[in-house]
Amino acid sequence: MAFLLHRNGLYAERHGYEHMFVQKAAYDLPVYWQKVAMARRLMEAGYDAALWLDTDAVVHDLDRPLDALFEADEAMVAAGDNPFWSSPFNAGVFAVRAADGRGLSLTGRWLDLFRGTRWTRTPTAWECQEEWAGPDFEQGAFVAHLLADATASGELRLADWRLLQSPFPVEGAFALHFAGPFKANLPAYVQLI
Repeated sequence: MAFLLHRNGLYAERHGYEHMFVQKAAYDLPVYWQKVAMARRLMEAGYDAALWLDTDAVVHDLDRPLDALFEADEAMVAAGDNPFWSSPFNAGVFAVRAADGRGLSLTGRWLDLFRGTRWTRTPTAWECQEEWAGPDFEQGAFVAHLLADATASGELRLADWRLLQSPFPVEGAFALHFAGPFKANLPAYVQLI
């Protein structure tokens, strides 16, 4: 994972972006919901855009600027799972931009979906006994409550999974996501690079 962190930092440096690696929860929320709150906070703080990468994700195409992921005036670009899974939206890698307040609005509506009723706060963590990536998690909540409308309104562009969710380098991949069993691909990727 240190390699991924270093490479993501190189990407940011190459394009003059600020690179943030979050090591401590900034909000009293489950770790899965932290990304939504952080993306929203960046929009509130005046950032033009944010690229979220889970710790098992890396920018593969260091030359492609963040703006190149957006094709029109959409506020967010994301992709579905790689074919190993079936979710039409994977929250492990996504880009969001202010886009005249649309990014702020979308991340706000997403964050509002966290109700906490299915989560238990222990002294050291948040726990949920519900379905992994289901509607109590940030990814499932987005799919259940925002995906259709955000796509139909043009707020969200769902890209091909190969752009943001491929677990191996393929043509056109911007980011690679070594989720779940695909962490096993990481040593070969490090050797390739």
